[in-house]
Amino acid sequence: MLERKKNERKSLCNKTKMNNRQKMRTSNVKVRRWLEQNEYLDIHFFPHSRFIKDVHLNGQGFDGLASQETKLVLFQVKTNANIPKDTIPQYIEISKKYSIRLIWFNVINRKPVKAEVFE
Repeated sequence: MLERKKNERKSLCNKTKMNNRQKMRTSNVKVRRWLEQNEYLDIHFFPHSRFIKDVHLNGQGFDGLASQETKLVLFQVKTNANIPKDTIPQYIEISKKYSIRLIWFNVINRKPVKAEVFE
């Protein structure tokens, strides 16, 4: 009897877990809200998968673009990681070289969106 209840409880937990597509959609919604609240316009998410990105600059892949005033903005959305320390100089270099703004978003369920902006 106890074994059966443990198995039932385990199956209920599995049903509430989000798959990758659901996680990506919810994180994109949160990022879109953040961008709209911070007055970014023309927000566009590229269709992509984990390893296939549509836009690459200097070896860095991006998940979407937006604009703010006259500035072009490229952004990366992650659901599980902060920006690696070795990537920060590359983002700063890309931003200065092309005169664009880069944003790294870290989205974790039940927490506010973390954004690091590079100009």
